[in-house]
Amino acid sequence: VSAQQAPQLTAADADALAQPGAVPAATGVAAQIGRSAQVSAGGRQYTYSVSGATPNIFVILPQKLGGGRFYTADEERDSVRVTVLGGEVAKKLFGESADAVGQRITINGVGFEVVGVLNTKRGIGIGGDPGQAIYVPYSTARDRLFRNEVSAKVDVDFLVIKARDRDQIDPAIRQVTEALRARHRLSYQNNDFTVLNPQQIADQVNGIITGFNAFLGLVAGISLLVGGIGIMNIMLVSVAERTREIGLRKAVGARRRDIMFQFLIEAIVLCLVGGAFGIALGFLFAQGGTFVLLNVFQAEGARATVTLGAIMLATVVSSLIGIAFGFFPALAAARLSPIVALRSE
Repeated sequence: VSAQQAPQLTAADADALAQPGAVPAATGVAAQIGRSAQVSAGGRQYTYSVSGATPNIFVILPQKLGGGRFYTADEERDSVRVTVLGGEVAKKLFGESADAVGQRITINGVGFEVVGVLNTKRGIGIGGDPGQAIYVPYSTARDRLFRNEVSAKVDVDFLVIKARDRDQIDPAIRQVTEALRARHRLSYQNNDFTVLNPQQIADQVNGIITGFNAFLGLVAGISLLVGGIGIMNIMLVSVAERTREIGLRKAVGARRRDIMFQFLIEAIVLCLVGGAFGIALGFLFAQGGTFVLLNVFQAEGARATVTLGAIMLATVVSSLIGIAFGFFPALAAARLSPIVALRSE
């Protein structure tokens, strides 16, 4: 659940939803507030998104520890200045081999002790990327870290709620909506909050990917059409320039199908050469994509590859383009009269 442009979510909302029986279809509720902040350690300074969250965030959005521990409910209650860092954040601040647990960092000038480091494995989801995460206790963020940026009455950006199972997602959404509307005294007004369903987010992402793939398919189709027309024009020019050669071959016994087969083979070879260049470019782009994934997005184990299936598909499509757009020039060459062709200069 997220606050809309005029935020209306509070810590009291989180406490109310966490009460037994308030949301029967859910197993946990976590309050979360996030801001961009300057994070520094050992003379290194970076800008990161810092999340203040109640400790059960690590249960609702399961995270794996690479070292140390998660902060506790007691530390949350006492607004202790402790933090759990994403693995990539720890590497940037303290180096590849250094142990960040027990070290100190500053966030917007406020000192924090690192008590845990998340596994460096990256992944994008509703919980974000654990490699780039920085978590501090919610009360610490609200009262000490972001106190000048948080309203006295509105102090929560998100309420993260976990349904009991997949079948309980819709009931949980309905129960949360009803509970918040009752707490905010919304009789006929629109919701002053937004409920986000991970499945809906996934469907939206899949829709975007499908649309992007359709666009790429359209671009590829237009490119193939233009390339095929280019091949046909090249072959027509070749037929015109080799008219006398065609006549000579026919005069010494070459049949129509021999001439046609010759020019079809030439068209297919041209397309296959173009396809080979395309495959080579594909390998180069894959290497570039892998470099970006590993070094820019720090996506461990990610690799962009050109599969054998893609190579075979490119080869087959190139051959079909050669046949389709080389057929007319080959037919024109096969139909030339040997007498007329031999007279050609």
